[in-house]
Amino acid sequence: MIQVVERTFDLLEMLAREKVPMGNSEIAARLGIRLQTANNLLRTLYNRGYVTQDESRKYHLGAQCFYLGSSADRWKSFRKWIAEPLRQLVRESGFGGFAGVLDHDRLLCVAMLSPGGTELVHPMQEWWSELHSNACGRVLLAALPPPERAPVFARTVRRKYTGKTAVGAEALERICKKTARDGYSEAAEESRAGMSSLAMPLHDLGGTVFAALAIFGTNKEWKRVPLGDKLEHLRNAVNRAEGR
Repeated sequence: MIQVVERTFDLLEMLAREKVPMGNSEIAARLGIRLQTANNLLRTLYNRGYVTQDESRKYHLGAQCFYLGSSADRWKSFRKWIAEPLRQLVRESGFGGFAGVLDHDRLLCVAMLSPGGTELVHPMQEWWSELHSNACGRVLLAALPPPERAPVFARTVRRKYTGKTAVGAEALERICKKTARDGYSEAAEESRAGMSSLAMPLHDLGGTVFAALAIFGTNKEWKRVPLGDKLEHLRNAVNRAEGR
């Protein structure tokens, strides 16, 4: 990889991740590069509108980044469409809500609401590596024909997040078959300790699964609500989203 390109992306991704303005010396130190190199990168990005400065001359992402991001967001219509069903699901269930899609072998978070929340967020990068370990990702995997699932398993790195995370291809294939048979998937403490999730598929007008809708919560709250009640909340939300 061309080093200057790699450093440029490292810089932009760090500013996006930190979400607070940073000075040039701090940027250089965090990236492990010389101050002059950081200044050269920042000057170019500033001139092109990808970074800007606040009153203290610290840097944060510029408008050009948001323009590119909005242009690349091909799920904008889906986010708008799922917003109200997701809010209602969170209000009725008391759990957090999550809508995700399969994008290049990864789980992409399109919209998410914290328990009791009303404002949609979509932390796109944060959930990408968890396709195998949560209910939403498993629903999307189960929707693939078996011949297509095997290559996905082969291409992806499946991290064992907790002692309960299933990572083997054979184990995940069994989970996918059960998910397809049951019409839902539940994952208990597999993506992170103390958290569980439950998901169902969303279908387009042709009946093809294109996304998944999920609820998630802490085990303390999760165990208080029977599975049947959680499934009913989720099924109602799916029906509303699909216009039934």
